[in-house]
Amino acid sequence: MSLLDDMGIDPDDFTWDQLAACNNMEVNWFYDDYENDAVIAVNAEKVCYNCPVIRACAEAAMDNKEEGLWGGVYWSNGKVDKVRNRHKTSEEWAMIEKEVGRNIPR
Repeated sequence: MSLLDDMGIDPDDFTWDQLAACNNMEVNWFYDDYENDAVIAVNAEKVCYNCPVIRACAEAAMDNKEEGLWGGVYWSNGKVDKVRNRHKTSEEWAMIEKEVGRNIPR
């Protein structure tokens, strides 16, 4: 059950990106700044980990072959970027996969 379900909000009334915790945040925190600053990377991931649409975001990254931090995972052409995700613990991966609802090939 998602946070939206808990709140009685039908996600079909919105596009997922309108509900994203990062909506209206500095976009570069999830791209160039993430790549170049470990503190920004950790904080950007925290935004993702607490986002009500983490699943839709990660799915969009995989489906659209996105680049950058989406759904708590840094992607390169829709695949997990092993270098930029190497700092993640097994606990973080377990939490991400639970929220996304599937195993993420890495």
